[in-house]
Amino acid sequence: MAYLFRKEIYNWSSWGAVYQSIEDFRPLIQEIFTREQLVGAEHISHLTPGTNAVFKAGNYVIKIFAPSESGLDTDRDYLAERKSMSRAILQGIHTPCIAAAGTFEDKYEFKYIIMDYIEGRSAGNVISEYTLEQKCYFVEQLTLNLAKLNIVHGEETSCEVIRERVIHNDRWNIVSLNVRRQMADFLNLYEIQNCVYVHGDLTGDNVLIDSIGKMFIIDFADSTIAPGEYEFPPIIFELFHSDAQAVQEFINGMNMQYNEFVDRLFAGILLHEFGANFVKSIYEKYTGREIGSLSDIYEIKRLIHTHLVPDPLIT
Repeated sequence: MAYLFRKEIYNWSSWGAVYQSIEDFRPLIQEIFTREQLVGAEHISHLTPGTNAVFKAGNYVIKIFAPSESGLDTDRDYLAERKSMSRAILQGIHTPCIAAAGTFEDKYEFKYIIMDYIEGRSAGNVISEYTLEQKCYFVEQLTLNLAKLNIVHGEETSCEVIRERVIHNDRWNIVSLNVRRQMADFLNLYEIQNCVYVHGDLTGDNVLIDSIGKMFIIDFADSTIAPGEYEFPPIIFELFHSDAQAVQEFINGMNMQYNEFVDRLFAGILLHEFGANFVKSIYEKYTGREIGSLSDIYEIKRLIHTHLVPDPLIT
């Protein structure tokens, strides 16, 4: 049998070697577009890479999720993205409309979502150019969107499941066993409450600003149910890039005092699926040492408190 996708996928490395290849995915994309009666597959270009294969095709974005042979379980991501995008649109958030979604059986089973392409700049790049007044307006838009995004869910959520998801996350293997024990102790005592729908990945690449300054939110694959502070780490460190003015405005918008915000940001880091990445980045940036030398997880909280807003207007 002749397959449209011809490369071999047998683990994460094999997927990583091919998932940005236009030529390898072109036949697959063209056939999917034909079946969905969409035009534009003759013009395919790259977009910011992530875990899955993402390309611009005409006036659309097509995201092809990694098959199970890659070693990734992306079924959850596919379902989360579809549901979360639909929910966001209903809540009045500017996000791409889904043109088509489904499963294509080829050499592997490929789930895909095709959505409108949004012409805009990455907010992570734009914010560095903003005046204080523009940053204030940007943060105001963001907090309004968060209020729409972070709505109380109607699903039963086990706080224990949220804790266990973190405690057994292999990404934390970069720190010592003693630090992991500290984390477990912290999480077992931390009161997980007010769980809501969260985007989970509000980075500079996933918040777009169009030509008239309108904010769009994209890529809901990491959406989950968690406390609201779960949103904080990507916003602070990967959207704002720790810009003190933007951070200060965000704290104001959250109606928190500085110490309270640092407490919740620290908890958000430890709860986050990619919390280990944030800890590594913070520790190495502010100490100049490798993450393996971290001996006290609370040092991360102290570093944040000292460096995030060196002269906070809120005490």
